[in-house]
Amino acid sequence: MIQILPIGTPVWVAQAARPDGTRRALCGDGVVSTNVPCDVCLAQQSGPSREMTPAAYAIAAVACEEPVGFVAMVRGLPVTVTPDDNTVIAVPITSDERSAA
Repeated sequence: MIQILPIGTPVWVAQAARPDGTRRALCGDGVVSTNVPCDVCLAQQSGPSREMTPAAYAIAAVACEEPVGFVAMVRGLPVTVTPDDNTVIAVPITSDERSAA
């Protein structure tokens, strides 16, 4: 279980690289930029071919009342934070100063 942080929350994020090379290691300060919608909301927004357009995903993310995670922008790159991915951690920055990262 993770806490779904509000959009705009400053966070420190660490992401491990994947062995298959599909994702590189990354860490640093970021900002929560959007939510990851639940499967029900995604299904409601998908088209008849079950393809998800970026616009439909954005609508689902905004409309979802029970998001399963969030996306933080770190160094201009999106990092998805969900409870089923134990290779990513996000910690809210609670002071007015940025983290030491």
